[in-house]
Amino acid sequence: MLRTDLTISSFRCDELRASWLALQVWMVIVLSLTSPVYSQTPLPSVANGWESPKLPSSVGPVFLPPVDPSSPVDVDQRLRQLESANAQLGQRFDQMAEQNRRLMGQIDSFSTSSMADDDQYRGSSLRGFDDQPEDIRGDEPEPAVDESSAPSTFGEGFKWETKDGEYSLVFHNETQLDLRAYGQPNSDPVNQFGFYFSRVRLYFNGHMTKPIEYSVALSKGLGDLNLLDAYLNFNYDERLQFRIGRYRVPFTYDWYALSNQFLPTFERSVFALNYGYNRNFACMVHGELGEDLAEYAVAVANGPRNQYFDFNSDKDVLAYINYRPFQNSEALRALNYLNIGGSTAYGIQDQSPLPDGFRTSLNATRNEGALEAAPIFLDLNPGVLERGPRQLNELHIAYYYKQLSLMGAWDTGYNSYARETGPQVKVPTYAYHVQFGYFLTGEEVTRRTFVEPIAPFDLRKGKRGMGAFEIQSRYDEFIVGDEIFTDGLADGNRWTNRVKTIDAGLNWYLTKYSMVRFDWQHAIFAQPVPYRPGKFQSVSNLFWTRFQMYF
Repeated sequence: MLRTDLTISSFRCDELRASWLALQVWMVIVLSLTSPVYSQTPLPSVANGWESPKLPSSVGPVFLPPVDPSSPVDVDQRLRQLESANAQLGQRFDQMAEQNRRLMGQIDSFSTSSMADDDQYRGSSLRGFDDQPEDIRGDEPEPAVDESSAPSTFGEGFKWETKDGEYSLVFHNETQLDLRAYGQPNSDPVNQFGFYFSRVRLYFNGHMTKPIEYSVALSKGLGDLNLLDAYLNFNYDERLQFRIGRYRVPFTYDWYALSNQFLPTFERSVFALNYGYNRNFACMVHGELGEDLAEYAVAVANGPRNQYFDFNSDKDVLAYINYRPFQNSEALRALNYLNIGGSTAYGIQDQSPLPDGFRTSLNATRNEGALEAAPIFLDLNPGVLERGPRQLNELHIAYYYKQLSLMGAWDTGYNSYARETGPQVKVPTYAYHVQFGYFLTGEEVTRRTFVEPIAPFDLRKGKRGMGAFEIQSRYDEFIVGDEIFTDGLADGNRWTNRVKTIDAGLNWYLTKYSMVRFDWQHAIFAQPVPYRPGKFQSVSNLFWTRFQMYF
């Protein structure tokens, strides 16, 4: 019986010994897998400001009393010893796991700060880290988000704006490439056939707080690169705003209300091209009244046309008003977008004249490139100055209804000229024009601005469209008084002071931001003018194509 008990006891001891050995192997495997020394991330050193964690001193090595095979075995006592050792191992395992968790947290923190300080690591290693599967990347810190900013957007320009809308920057680009071909052969100095960059402009505008608006624009055209616009506009109330800087001043509907990108014709009327103020340095009060029922502007400007400087202490005063009497009428909805109004300008001048050469298809300019692009029908004699008072007036009308645009203006007034040693001469001027545009493809307009084609031009399958098509035409007459010849300001044997032009063409709007224009301009001169040395013509035919991008 004793032998049997001893045999059973020996068997149970062997079983317990095997179990304990298996438990120890399992614990070693678990501790090894959870130990930070097996992490693939290099451990930071103390030199980098990181302290290695220390194990609690309360948990030391675990020892199991040895078993003497020659002595009787107390099974219960041995089991209690094993349970105590197992409890200690479990406690140690928990504490090692906690230490491992803290260590991994410090490693993550150290790695994040290192990446923030190391541009090379940010550029290459971080991309490799992001390419790893999520199950081995661990939790990554969320990138910081600047709540004050918003992403850029593209609409009628590229726009960057703070989230509260207080500050913004909008970038616009205008590019116009012209092909000009004249019907008269061997013209000189005008090229019979030529390509020209009519306009390449970069616009930067936006807000410096919502009420304070700004605009800066650079222009490269037939001449040099120039500052086009630079102004501030204070808009605390739409009814009464204040603007200061260089910009299109409020004289003629063509110049003040219409941007060149949106005209039905290629350029403005002959009067506006030659006698419009274009851009001036000015101070202006302006506003909109009665829910867009009327617009007004009053400005004090330097005066010389399209100049950066003034040449005397006198300033010009300009005023403009546009009224839409039926804007909100339900009974007369067809007249909602009828515009009537006028503008006036008065000042005293003392400078070289601009224009000194009058043209039908180009703004008043002294750029040498203009001599090759557009012919002159009236050229002032050398030594002539613009000196004395100037008074110009315009009445305008504009009507927009569905696909139709109708515009017209009547202009009158005088300019004062003088030879260097002669008296001042008031030279009267008269002009009028009428023009129209009509969309054949159904697009509707309420004013001249961006046009969104119903079917934008596209050749891709499933997106095919032809764009929008608008026919346009204008009749224009411009007269300068005979005093320009009788007082020796220009040569009446070479030039004319009366011209009529007829424009007819087609505008093809590919998309909202790009278009191709085609125009035929037929100019009729009251008396023949030279188109090359020794050769005169009574008419001029310009075949005009323009590729335009504006956003």
